Amino acid sequence: MSEYCNNCFCCGCYLVPRYKRLVNNVFPQNPQHGLDKNNLERLRFYAVLKPEKLDKSFRYMAEKVARYLRHRNKPYVILGIKAMNDTMKSCYQQLNTFVDHYLDALRLVLEEKNDLELTEHAVSSFESFCEIREEAPNYQRNYEFFVDRFTELCHNNSGANQTKFRCLGLRGHHALIRKTANDDLQTDVWKHMDKIVPSIVFNMEVRGSNRDSTPMTPTSFPDYGGGSTTTEQIELIERGTAIVNDNPAVLAEIVLRDLFCRAHLNNITACVQPILTHLDNHSKWIPVDFPKYIFSGIMNSIKHHNSYLVIELLLGHLEKHFDQNDTANIKTSIMNVIQDCMVFAAANTGAGSTMFAGISRLLKFLKKSFQNQSSRNANSSTNNQDEREFQTAVINGIGDFAEKLPDFQMMEIMQFIVTSLPSLNQGYEGTTDDSKTANLKLQLLLLKTVQRVAATYQTVHRRETSTQTTFPHQLFDPLLKMMSAPEPEIRLIVLEILQSLVDRRQYGDKLRKIKLPKNISQIDLPIETKPTRLFDIAFMKKFGRQFLSQLYQSILMDNNTKDIFHAIYCLMNLVTLEGGDKDVLVDVIHFCFEIQSTITKMSDSNGNLNQSSHRKLSRVNHHSIHALIAAYFNLMSKLNDIRSFSHHVDEVSEHRI
Repeated sequence: MSEYCNNCFCCGCYLVPRYKRLVNNVFPQNPQHGLDKNNLERLRFYAVLKPEKLDKSFRYMAEKVARYLRHRNKPYVILGIKAMNDTMKSCYQQLNTFVDHYLDALRLVLEEKNDLELTEHAVSSFESFCEIREEAPNYQRNYEFFVDRFTELCHNNSGANQTKFRCLGLRGHHALIRKTANDDLQTDVWKHMDKIVPSIVFNMEVRGSNRDSTPMTPTSFPDYGGGSTTTEQIELIERGTAIVNDNPAVLAEIVLRDLFCRAHLNNITACVQPILTHLDNHSKWIPVDFPKYIFSGIMNSIKHHNSYLVIELLLGHLEKHFDQNDTANIKTSIMNVIQDCMVFAAANTGAGSTMFAGISRLLKFLKKSFQNQSSRNANSSTNNQDEREFQTAVINGIGDFAEKLPDFQMMEIMQFIVTSLPSLNQGYEGTTDDSKTANLKLQLLLLKTVQRVAATYQTVHRRETSTQTTFPHQLFDPLLKMMSAPEPEIRLIVLEILQSLVDRRQYGDKLRKIKLPKNISQIDLPIETKPTRLFDIAFMKKFGRQFLSQLYQSILMDNNTKDIFHAIYCLMNLVTLEGGDKDVLVDVIHFCFEIQSTITKMSDSNGNLNQSSHRKLSRVNHHSIHALIAAYFNLMSKLNDIRSFSHHVDEVSEHRI
């Protein structure tokens, strides 16, 4: 008996249940005519009128789709998918009664792996299903098959249809993410991130490899980091997905950004860790453009208050590479990504205790890198160069991070690094020359980090800050002690740090060389040279003696270099000019007289006096100190219009010359 004989009573057609007759009538004699809309409307009306029949109706439709698949009757399979899709949209309130049959039918269709048309219709129907918001929970539903199948589609290499299959896989993943990511009534999609995220990243590589034509920056896409996903944002995402359905690279970026936009604090690790693993397994850290491209999209999409967790995961991954003794260039690439993430986090969330913990870890990495460099053979120049590049990346990362912070947090970072020096030096205690050299190099490395932050601090608009803010005791005292360090390299870098912190009006560039011009206009100082009391005079009066005492010891060191004398000259001028106070000027002039008196006695006694305190100065250093003081007197006398003093300095200078 034919199930299509619906007009003959004698054939027993009315023995067929009504739901089956309605389903049969939806399918036309000729599949090219499409679904019978009138009969489809009757089926929908019947489903709404008698929802208890939905389970049997969908089970029967799923059986028909399975039968058509076995007979390779593709047109009727497509019609069956459309009929189920339309009926599902009309009866979405009873979704749980028939969804299992619907998903079983989609599974059968998606198993036709090489049929693009069937796969496309199945994915489109699955997207429609995922748009339905369910009110009743269904914890038994399992999407594992769909995750596996969409992942397989994302890695398709079928030649001509490769791009289309990959886009279909990404669309399937995106639909599943939208369906279950933030819905507590659904099964947890986050446990499948180890399959979903690598599939997305794999397709982003297509764009990453085409660097000549496509810049490695995130797609122009709404920045919705820092808040929850709104309806308008979801509509933009869906609209963007529809536009780029033929471009898997751009579509993958949209899916990744939407995923991290929906991710909560507890789910971020599940999303980021597969990315790190993928970059490791496929050696994608070098060149660094592609990892930067990925994480720029993540940081622009994630909720801003969660951005620190991404940095923590990257730091942990960097630590793992240190433990595995991987090459320094991989660690440098990871550090470059961390640097970009830190700059983003500083601009949007500032620096909290978590970020300072991250800086502490970076300083430990800096120490490890230095130890690796010191332990290697001096002949391994390539490895040492890679380690130096990593160290530079760490220093620049901390500096760029500090650049986005308020003044007081910049000072906290410098203070944090300076106070970390003793603890980091404990590993090099000893009396051998090698340990002393290693200790010196490590100190220089850390001081360069402070110098990088100090240079950043100088460029920020901070003209109204007080010296008490600029020089807290925890920073000021260690820097002053290091001014008289026996190593000239340390003294030089400390002097340069102090210059950066004192110089508010960018005088430093004009005062870096010791000169004795008769006309100070040749120096081309900025117009603003009048006292403005921006410098905290009370602070200078309180700690000026301590500062000048350390400067006194520094200037009389027998191993001073030309650069150190230039740095001392510049710092003396900056302190006087920025102070804008006659008492400060008088104190520095008295300091200069004391220096002259000391070096004169040292010269007259042929080095026999104060040998316990100072070694004999070389002739070059002796003349350099006199030149430094003469240049200071010359500038201050002319700048403050002390004519008799200026005339005396000119006479002495001409006589010496």
